[in-house]
Formats: sequence, structure tokens, C-alpha cells
Amino acid sequence: MDMGKATIILITFFSCCFAFAQKNISGTIVNKYTKEPIAYAHLIIPSQKRGTTADKDGKFEFTVVEDWIGSILKITCVGFQDKQMELVRGKDVIIYLEPSVEFLQAVHLSNEERQELVRVNSFRGKRSIGLGNFSGGAYPSMFARYYPFDASLGAENYLKEVSVFFYREGRHNAKFRFRVVSATAAKMPKDDLVEPMIIDVSYKQAKTKIQMPSNGIEVPEEGFFIVVEHLFIEENEFEEIIHLKVSDSLKITDIKQKRYAPIFKGIIENNGDSYSYYMSVDGWKKVRKLKMPRAGFKEEEVVAPAFKLKLTN
Repeated sequence: MDMGKATIILITFFSCCFAFAQKNISGTIVNKYTKEPIAYAHLIIPSQKRGTTADKDGKFEFTVVEDWIGSILKITCVGFQDKQMELVRGKDVIIYLEPSVEFLQAVHLSNEERQELVRVNSFRGKRSIGLGNFSGGAYPSMFARYYPFDASLGAENYLKEVSVFFYREGRHNAKFRFRVVSATAAKMPKDDLVEPMIIDVSYKQAKTKIQMPSNGIEVPEEGFFIVVEHLFIEENEFEEIIHLKVSDSLKITDIKQKRYAPIFKGIIENNGDSYSYYMSVDGWKKVRKLKMPRAGFKEEEVVAPAFKLKLTN
């Protein structure tokens, strides 16, 4: 295609994006039984790959184009059953979620002081990369990394502490949801092992240390996942400016894209050593299927979230 024509098409595309009639959908997500608001639930339109997150008071506002009305809206939150409903126009909409009866059924906490053993996930000599919104800021995302049961520690393993690292570029004051999740026999994320935590971080932090309840969470024999979850809330918003060069004679610069902090640190490792996943609108998928944003990756390389753990026996 001629580059001049490509420029026209691109400009037309960005112009047309604003031609559709837009509607603001707003409301509150509440517990079906207690009528209390549910903080940080996600609302996603799977067919459009668009979504947002309710705030700490369960309130949300979502701008949608007219053509999306009537699409399926999926609402999810840890500890509650997923809900699907038709996307409708309106404000002050009340959405009820039903608590999950299976939530946290398998959790076991240690009440004893135990000898700490450090499990180090070494980053030395490994390249790093930023793990932001793999969806391009279109809908809330999650990253999960698998850890096996360590028989060398004895018959019992307890997770004591997790350190989550942030990428050096684009640090921002933000909140994210932290989760510890059981694994299936096929090393896929399954059920939460402990009440999820909302973690606050500042732009000054290269990492944050998260202490587990009591004296640790018992690790299942199938292993477990550490999960970090982006929240698409106003206080996490920042703008990323992309300089787009279409041809030598014409440039479209300063295209602003909305993103949501934090940007987690990722490390490059071999695919055979990694069981890391991201959450798409279709469910959990291995990171190897995620297109890498930089050149220079080898076919056998993948990105894994950068965590360090402390386990006790």
C-alpha cells in the first residue's frame, strides 16, 4: 500500500473513532444479600475487549459507543460468582453479585512460629521488561506465576512473604490486587487460598513486601500461583504518549493512550522453565502466546512476573 494512502486511512480511522455516539453507563455493584458495595469489581464487554473497574465504593462509570448496547457485560470479583447481563443505557444502575460459597474453603494458616527459609528467584543476569496492561489499557488484566511445592523443605511448606517488583520506567502511585491462588494438576490457576489484598504503592518504590496472614499459608502439593491484578480506577490512570511515524514526510506525534499503573517488573526466561499466565477475555492463557512488545526475543523465551518469596517449613 502507498504510504500516503496509509496515512489517510490512519487519520480517517482516528477521526471515525469519535464519530460514534457515546453513552456513559454508571452505577454501583453491591452484594446481593447484604446490599453493601463491592470494591474493585471488573466490568468487561468480552465481544469488544473493553472494560473498567469499580472504585472502592463499588461505583463505576463506563463510556460505551452506541453499537455496544445490547452486548454481553461480564462482571467479576474475587469472592463472588461471575455475572453476565445485557449492556443497557442508564445511570444509577444497581448490579447485584452473589457471594461464592466455595471461596477460601481450602485455606490453611500456620499458627506456629517456624524457621524461615528464603527461596530466591534470582534476577541476576536476566533481562527485564515492564509488564503493564497487556490489553493496551482496554480492559483490566492479571499476571500469574506458578511455584511448585518444595519437598526439600519437608512435608509442609508455608508461604510467609512475597516481594513484588516494579519496572524502573513509568513508576506511579497506584493500587493493585494481590492474590495467592491454588494450582490444578496441569499447573493452571484455580482457587484463592487467602483473602485477596489491595496493595498501595508509590512511585518511589522499586518493590513492595507483602506479609501473609498468621505465620504463613500452607502450600498445596500441586503448588500455587502468585497473581497481581491491575485495577482500572481513576487514581491509577496515566497517559502514555506514542510517537507514530507514518512516512518520512509526515508524522503523527503525541498520540495519547490511557494506561493504568503499576507497571510490574518482568524477567525473561526460557519457556520450558516458566508457567506464567495472563488473563484475557477468554480466560487464562500462557504468556508464550502474548506478543512481546520488543524486538530481540528468541522463540523459546517468555516473560514472567518478577516475584521473590519466603517460605517456611
